[in-house]
Amino acid sequence: MAAVPRSPEDRQRQILEVAVHMLRTEPFDQLSMDRVAAEAGVSPPLLFHYFKNKKGFQNAILEAASADLEDRMRPDPELPITSQLRSGIETFVDAVIEHPTIYLAVMRMAGSGDVRMRTIYRGMRRTFTTWIVAALTNLGIESNATVEATIAGWQAFMEEIVVNWIDEPTLERGEMVDLCERIFYHCLPAAGISVEQIVAATMAATASESGATKL
Repeated sequence: MAAVPRSPEDRQRQILEVAVHMLRTEPFDQLSMDRVAAEAGVSPPLLFHYFKNKKGFQNAILEAASADLEDRMRPDPELPITSQLRSGIETFVDAVIEHPTIYLAVMRMAGSGDVRMRTIYRGMRRTFTTWIVAALTNLGIESNATVEATIAGWQAFMEEIVVNWIDEPTLERGEMVDLCERIFYHCLPAAGISVEQIVAATMAATASESGATKL
């Protein structure tokens, strides 16, 4: 049976997957379209047909990698909020460590005024903020602008810790995750939420779910 021809969308996706994989071992700025084409088994003109130019190709790579990170950061809603937080931090830390050139490129281009990259960068930040706020709300803890600003500030703090760790890994990975987690809980009181509130609300929600399961 003859192979089914790939759609343009499938082909583009495959090319971007190859490019993201190559970035594990080479700098983002030095990624060659010709080498990516060869690795993906397509002709260089096809890349220019799909992505127009090198800048368009680079933006597409960053968008694909950022979308993948956002998907990975979405927590399992079946887990308690404390476990969701821990899982989200670990996912973020591992993603930045695995693909530092991609994450740093998004940060740099967002800071340079590239509207497209700024939108992507803010989107990644919003993913974390949105699910934390939703989790707090589900626990009966009211959110407001102060809470959201606090969470956003914590994310920036965590990002700085991880980015600095790439250059100077003075902590073990687990220690870095622990630090980011502790800082989150230390930030909450400044937003008017005590750790005791979260613990009590989590225990109440767990007990309620257990009772429903027994019924």
